[in-house]
Amino acid sequence: MRPGLWRGASAVWMRNFWAWRKYYRSSLLLNFGEPITNLLALGLGLGAYVARMDGMSFFQFIAPGLLAVTAMNAVTFDAGFETYDKLNSNGVYQAMITSPLTVRDILAGEYLWEMCRSLLYGAIFFLFVAAFGLVHSWWALALPVPLILTGVLFTAPALWVAARAKTHEQLFYYFTLVITPMFMISGVFFPVHTLPVALATFVRFLPLYHTVQLTRELLFGQIGLPVLINLLWLVGYAVVLVWVPRRAFEQRLVA
Repeated sequence: MRPGLWRGASAVWMRNFWAWRKYYRSSLLLNFGEPITNLLALGLGLGAYVARMDGMSFFQFIAPGLLAVTAMNAVTFDAGFETYDKLNSNGVYQAMITSPLTVRDILAGEYLWEMCRSLLYGAIFFLFVAAFGLVHSWWALALPVPLILTGVLFTAPALWVAARAKTHEQLFYYFTLVITPMFMISGVFFPVHTLPVALATFVRFLPLYHTVQLTRELLFGQIGLPVLINLLWLVGYAVVLVWVPRRAFEQRLVA
């Protein structure tokens, strides 16, 4: 008799947690090195030569965006590389599927795990941002909402890519051709409305854009209709994307 979805997902989460405990120090270092360097080098260095953006300093402007990117990268790279290894190197998923666990349990467990990772890494970076006095509203306490949604939004496509990849190197196509360009143009470093109209319209359909906007609005207490709109976009993306990897996993583990 198979366990319920929650029990199955919890078992997968627990397995991931015990595995993560063995390398958590290097994981924390790798996930914070680049965004913190960007925040300091660009915010304090380049920021001294950049005019104010949307009524705030460059340092203030990029901090929420880098917080969102930290959460995105934490789940994207982990879900991509770890999933590929579990499918192709160490046989973790093959062992799971021989137990009462199903593909749905496995995916639910991965989503639960990456939501926790997104929340953890985002919260730690938030403390770093707060230490520089860049938090200006109690609405920042609502940041777990976009962070948890980020855990789903960027885990789902990473799982699908990892399940479809034939070689380890193919993962880099997704990171280089999708994640990096999205990071550069989604409003982290400059207001999207400064882009050409066609490009700005395209960017507004990207999930990272809405994550960055919602994070910035909460950090600075810019509460209004845009907050609800960005939240609805993220929820809508999550509802759709959560189903994307299932067929690819079934083909690899069940067929």
